[in-house]
Amino acid sequence: MKTKIIDSLRNYKDDLSTLKREIGKLDTKRVSRKELRESAEKLASRWVEELRSPLEHKYKIDKSIIEVTSELMKKLHVLSRPNNQKSSYIRCINQILKDFDNKFILPILQVTSEVHEISELQKILMEIIDQNESDYLAEAISCAQSGYYKAAVVMGWCAAIARIQRKIMAIGFDKFNKTSQNIKSQTSGKFKRWNKEFNVTTLSELQTIFDRDLVVILEGMGLIDGNQAQRLETCFQYRNHSAHPGEAPVEPVHAVSFFVDINKIILNNANFSLS
Repeated sequence: MKTKIIDSLRNYKDDLSTLKREIGKLDTKRVSRKELRESAEKLASRWVEELRSPLEHKYKIDKSIIEVTSELMKKLHVLSRPNNQKSSYIRCINQILKDFDNKFILPILQVTSEVHEISELQKILMEIIDQNESDYLAEAISCAQSGYYKAAVVMGWCAAIARIQRKIMAIGFDKFNKTSQNIKSQTSGKFKRWNKEFNVTTLSELQTIFDRDLVVILEGMGLIDGNQAQRLETCFQYRNHSAHPGEAPVEPVHAVSFFVDINKIILNNANFSLS
């Protein structure tokens, strides 16, 4: 539907430009040629019959833009009667064409693609085996689909951390603790400034470790690589921006990127499988 309406708008713009060009070629001050007047009438009718309703109701184009354009189309329809001035035609068409792409095409390219991608997040649930985890993520994704992107991101991050903690428990706390000690002992390379080590023996103790520290240990354990660690850092930033008041936007594109990353890096990554 998105491609269809954009194609229709571009064709409509081309037809308006063609009509303007043909009228501009006239040697007379008034437009009396029947085929030009019929073209003007058809273009005004196409706006009413094909374009206005989907633009206004489905794609939520600004109402003031719809109303102004509709008034111009009425004027174009009136002008299509015999012997109206050439200058009036051109002035009217110029007003319709002014910022045409920015008014009609660009908002559809931006907004509807985001909405489409948000709806695609449901596919993530098909890849989740654990029913409790699936139910929790379904609620998170429902938040995103309802426009509550910050709530969705916070819940999604909680799901990712919960999976990470369960995986660490499955591997064993000994390996987790020893990895933290090994990283701390490094005097060169990426972790040379790392000065923490852990000695956790229960889930409750694991849950007290900062999320960013968990990501470092995951990389040290070989469960994720450096690039994945950086992407999880970005996801964690989205989580923080969502959980705390601030000016940083969390919009559909951010929510989609966030869920795709936690799904690929954690939830649907064989390294974090619990089977």
